[in-house]
Amino acid sequence: MFRGIERSSWIALAVWTALTPAASASPARVAPPAPVPGTNIAWNSANSPAAPVGRPVQRVNGTFSSTPAGSSLADSVAGAPAPSGLEQSVEQRLRDSLSPEMLQNFGLFVYVSKAEAGPWAQRMFVFQKAGDDLLPLYDWPVSTGRETMEADAVGIQLPTTTPSGYYELDPKRMYESYRSVQWNESMPYAMFFNWKDHGVQTGLAIHAASDDAAGLLGMRASAGCVRLSLENARTLFTLIRDNYKGLVPKFGYDKYTATIMNNGLILHDAAGSVELAPGYSVLVYIDDYGGQNLEAEAY
Repeated sequence: MFRGIERSSWIALAVWTALTPAASASPARVAPPAPVPGTNIAWNSANSPAAPVGRPVQRVNGTFSSTPAGSSLADSVAGAPAPSGLEQSVEQRLRDSLSPEMLQNFGLFVYVSKAEAGPWAQRMFVFQKAGDDLLPLYDWPVSTGRETMEADAVGIQLPTTTPSGYYELDPKRMYESYRSVQWNESMPYAMFFNWKDHGVQTGLAIHAASDDAAGLLGMRASAGCVRLSLENARTLFTLIRDNYKGLVPKFGYDKYTATIMNNGLILHDAAGSVELAPGYSVLVYIDDYGGQNLEAEAY
């Protein structure tokens, strides 16, 4: 959250809130899909799309461990258990929320549930695209906004809302170390959203929770950002910074309110082609849905 714009950013956000919605044998050879246009993601043509170098993709006991050197994504997936029912449900929810152009033009999808209750409330699910598949990489607890009006560090009342919608990351605002003056909070591994609201570049970001806030992960506890544990924020930051830089679609822009639209509308040029700009091939989708509570539905 930038010092000079934090307060006006959140005031604008208040206005926006009132207005908007060990694989032992080699796997069978498969044809490699084309890489996401404009990215620097490498593909292993000998087997399948290569995993991001050094990044965890192999599931072990419900988590992911680092892929052995030289292993492809197909190697890891072939030796891993099938996605859980929860992962499959989240993936379907995500797919149902994406347009074909979104699926085509992004390589990493970050689904965040800002819901207060439900089986996947206050969790982040990270999916990597490989061909037509969305491969689950991570399932992490998060903290989103407290969804109240509160006084900031200097006593000004501001909303602590995490707005639902679709967001890209700002390639100019990726910081391993950052501190919010407005809320007087540390924000390690901050990845700010590329979202301008009523003419102001907002201070919403994904970042690591401070030590005293780490114990609150899994519940609404932030001033509006999406918090992760320090280790998980570092993992996501490194994965994105090292593997997903490239050309990405431009989101729609409302010239009357000077706001980048977060409803998923993508801009096209006069020829009908998607307009592209430098950034990260990462789409963040924040959803106010916590999944079906099957136990509650039984009554």
